[in-house]
Amino acid sequence: MKKDEISFFEWQERFDSGEACKAYLFNEQWPNGFQCNSCGRDHAHYLPSRELYQCSGCHKQHSVTAGTLFHSTNLPLKKWFWAIYFVSIDKGGISALRLSKLIGVSWPTARKILTKLCEAMGHRDSLYRLSDMIELDDAFVGGKQ
Repeated sequence: MKKDEISFFEWQERFDSGEACKAYLFNEQWPNGFQCNSCGRDHAHYLPSRELYQCSGCHKQHSVTAGTLFHSTNLPLKKWFWAIYFVSIDKGGISALRLSKLIGVSWPTARKILTKLCEAMGHRDSLYRLSDMIELDDAFVGGKQ
């Protein structure tokens, strides 16, 4: 799904804190409000000490980062969201060294972020398959045997 383009300043205002990033993830994970994966109940209590939502029915705890790139990360969500922005605006690709300087993390951390983002983007692209008749212009498939 293609998202609307957003400028640097709009991104900065939209995701200016960890709370704003969590709110975005909450809305993406539960667009119609909280829904428990186990019992289907639509009411939960927020546990601020653990940053989890606990279902009022079955008491199962849910995180907004569960099942996402951000699961079990110690890096603040704001830095993740900034990394996503910098990776997405750079047509030629961004290096781990450049990303580390832009978001203020070590080079190995920036490399791990880039690896996770590339895997996620590759997985997204694998969901779209060509079908029916496909016409190519000036294509060479195969080679000399």
